[in-house]
Amino acid sequence: MKRSIGRRARVGLVTTASLVLGTLPHWAAVADIVQGTVTPATAKVIIKDGAGSKVSELAGGPFQVRLPAGRFTAECQPPSQKKVPIFSLAQPTTVNIDCG
Repeated sequence: MKRSIGRRARVGLVTTASLVLGTLPHWAAVADIVQGTVTPATAKVIIKDGAGSKVSELAGGPFQVRLPAGRFTAECQPPSQKKVPIFSLAQPTTVNIDCG
């Protein structure tokens, strides 16, 4: 004897699958984790977006920030004037920033 699910159940499964598949890729692209280490321990770094607006501030040592997908610049504060490009991708990214 062959069994099948009813029309209402099939519509529910298709709707649920559509919501899950439609939502997850959008959520993953909204923001992701960028982690790494700022050296030396006394360094201070400001992360700016493409427009030059401050997004985050980091101190020396390990860090973990959530950034939207895109290009950013990590600017070491005086006495160092180094700038490090950061790319936030649709997956966790590791960036080590050396201000020495």
